[in-house]
Amino acid sequence: MNSPASVAANFADALTLLREKPEARDEQLAAFQLLTASLDGGPLDLVITPRSVRVNGSDIPEKAAGVFPLREQLLGHGVGELRLPAGIDTALFLTLLRSLAAPRGRYRSVHELATTVNGADAGLVLAPPAPEGATAAGDWSVYEELGEDSAEHAIAAAAKAAEERTNDKLAELVARMDRDPADSGVPDLLNEIVVLTDAAVSRERWGEVVRAAGAIVAAEQRAGDASFGRAYAIALRRMLPRSVLEHIARMTTGAQRARVMPILKRMGADATEVLLGLLASAGTIGERRAYYSALRQMTAGTDLLVNMLTHDEWFVVRNVADLCGELRIEAAVPRLARHLSHEDERVRRSVAGALSKIGTPATTEPLRQAMRDPSPTVRLQAVQGIDGRRGRGLAMTLAVLLDEENHPDITREILLALGRIGTSEAVQALGRAAAPGRRLFHRKPLALRLAAIDGLRVAGNAAATALLQSMLTDDESEVRQAAQKALAHITA
Repeated sequence: MNSPASVAANFADALTLLREKPEARDEQLAAFQLLTASLDGGPLDLVITPRSVRVNGSDIPEKAAGVFPLREQLLGHGVGELRLPAGIDTALFLTLLRSLAAPRGRYRSVHELATTVNGADAGLVLAPPAPEGATAAGDWSVYEELGEDSAEHAIAAAAKAAEERTNDKLAELVARMDRDPADSGVPDLLNEIVVLTDAAVSRERWGEVVRAAGAIVAAEQRAGDASFGRAYAIALRRMLPRSVLEHIARMTTGAQRARVMPILKRMGADATEVLLGLLASAGTIGERRAYYSALRQMTAGTDLLVNMLTHDEWFVVRNVADLCGELRIEAAVPRLARHLSHEDERVRRSVAGALSKIGTPATTEPLRQAMRDPSPTVRLQAVQGIDGRRGRGLAMTLAVLLDEENHPDITREILLALGRIGTSEAVQALGRAAAPGRRLFHRKPLALRLAAIDGLRVAGNAAATALLQSMLTDDESEVRQAAQKALAHITA
């Protein structure tokens, strides 16, 4: 058998992989083979003590690699002693490891766990922690005197005491790091914090994980360009594998959102990928809104957004299209354009809005297509997002559409868009729309003329001002009043 410390570390690694990476079969197999090799076919007597793990009579302190998370995982199932016979059957050993790697609370007691594993006939022993009054580790006679209820209470008390010690120790280490983030001893502190955080993960104490990770992110920023600055990044990577990052990202839907976002931003593209996955699988509208809102604050991993535009679910494509527009991701334009023929109107509406917000020359042709969509809501969305700086190439298209569009809301938005563009062609189109008809029975609707005046007010340049002044003598009193107000607004 290898050293007891190696056995403990290998045991902890095997449980961690089974718990956090259920699909990583190759890694699990390698860890299992390493563990069995370290046992070398011999027996194992593993006892949990208050501050160590005793392996075949040798105490391994909790600071040693893997010892703390191993203690916490076993105590979480009420296991205080584990005895394996020499040459244990491989299938039975795997069943035991998978059962021990299960989330805390899966089994009501260590007795239920032992029954599930069903290895008593092979010499496998699973027993609770020794209570106060036991003459030695492994002396369970006191439980017989206490009775079953008191025994379960003692187990729970032992687990709670271990949890409290973890909380206190973690808080102490974080405080020491926070006092001087650039101190030369910080790398050692970070290693201890990572070990304690692993234990918090095994107990599903996500609040503690967030507090520790948030403290490291803040300390890293304060440390600046210290020579060991990379130690912070390494600690965060060790502390926040994808499985843990996913749990933290789920907290954006609750009260911990403000504390979680700095951590997600620091983890960059990895966090963006996790949030996108959660958005795609969200079961409620509230969750979708929360993940969408969090993604709007992310600045890394935008290439992943573009890839998500190929998703099969319509609402995922819609949400990702909205994000591409909010973040103005130019690389998304070709894939967004393909969705202008999507069968779902809601997707086309979001795509049209995204293209108008991105507003690069590459969006001109797709936007022209969107402005002729059969759905009024899609056409409206395409026009509403056009601004002056990025929409100049669409001035003539909007002017032509003005004669074709018969929906009053869209017509008004076209006139306002022309005002935002404000080029000479745009102002001329607004002037034509604001002018009265030439004959009595072909006079333009008053609402159209007033909307055109509003567009001239938005343009606010010299050409628009001249047109508005010419309307101060118009036959329609409403037109004269609207022109007067628009001029007052421009001069103000």
